[in-house]
Amino acid sequence: MLKLNRRIAAIKPSATLAADARATEMKLAGIDVISLAAGEPDFDTPEHIKKAADKALAAGQTKYTAVGGTAALKNAIKLKLKRDNNLDYEPPEIIASAGCKQAEANVINALFDEGDEVIIPTPAWVSFAAMVSLSGAEPKFVPCSEESGFMLEPEALRRAITTRTRGIMLNSPSNPTGAVYGPEQLTAIARVLVDTDIWVMSDDVYEHIAYGEFAPHLFHIEPRLKSHGIVFNSLSKTYAMTGWRIGFAAGPKEAIAAAGRLQSQNSGNPNSITQAAAIEALTGPQDALKPMLEAFRERNALVVERVRRIPGFRLPNIPQGAFYAFPNVSELLGSRFGDKQITDGDTLAAFILDEAHVSLVGGNDFGAPEHVRLSYATSVKNLNEAFDRIERAVAKLKR
Repeated sequence: MLKLNRRIAAIKPSATLAADARATEMKLAGIDVISLAAGEPDFDTPEHIKKAADKALAAGQTKYTAVGGTAALKNAIKLKLKRDNNLDYEPPEIIASAGCKQAEANVINALFDEGDEVIIPTPAWVSFAAMVSLSGAEPKFVPCSEESGFMLEPEALRRAITTRTRGIMLNSPSNPTGAVYGPEQLTAIARVLVDTDIWVMSDDVYEHIAYGEFAPHLFHIEPRLKSHGIVFNSLSKTYAMTGWRIGFAAGPKEAIAAAGRLQSQNSGNPNSITQAAAIEALTGPQDALKPMLEAFRERNALVVERVRRIPGFRLPNIPQGAFYAFPNVSELLGSRFGDKQITDGDTLAAFILDEAHVSLVGGNDFGAPEHVRLSYATSVKNLNEAFDRIERAVAKLKR
């Protein structure tokens, strides 16, 4: 029997990617599946960004670059952080990677070790815990209730901190809940963290997909957090560049240098052509962002209305950002369809895929097994058809 590294052996495949992969397999088999599983904008990358890639190819920019990205890309990231977040970083404090996920994995592996705890407010993106576990550290989950809007409450954070606590991962707008921390919540969290030496990691991937007032950055609210803080971001969601694989981290230069040493061994530089496209995305016209946001805002309203019409689905909190809804389906747990019993979000998602040919993601790996996550990064037509199918399938369940 094949013997694997114990940490790798313990890691499950990403639940979101696994759900999307199963939907893809069914489509290849000729089944009409509507996927509400993937966290991927259905828009094309804006033309001026694609043209920048064409120009880079024509100019022969196909060689290795510096491990952490070209000087031009780091300067573009520096400009973006100042323009959008009012944060000042210098190039040695910035690293570009093959997607935000790689930047996070490298930084987490550089900062944490056996015996350390990293606080993860839940529900949380499925990969946060896996990345912490792979570093040898231990994820410490802090549940955030529906009543709190799925937001971390300062007292819960205070109680979770121990002598072993070395880090915390924050994500706003949130995947999977769509929760967005406002200035008051960020200020209260900053008060708890500012006088600690805990690494404060801020995943800002969905920052431009927010339906209310654009919230200030945690490190702008409390600048002292920057000395033990890391910013993570990506071009995937904002510029519809998921397949281009480009993300970045910014933080104290010693931490970024350590992540760079790791990246030099596990992958090297991010794609050279993607870097050229990323420079254009960050520094060129930003006109494409508003139409995408307006489309997501329209879909958000539709999804809230349609989810609340499904018997057994509860959505007390309207998502304020990202492009996910995270309904509570606890009323359906224990129901049956033939010999199948619905025991949690995962089994409900499997039932809906089999019976309705709509792909969702169960909430189990997000730390919320009484929920399912659905993405509205697809057309209004697909959404309406998907909800019609889900309603018909749920009506078949016997309670």
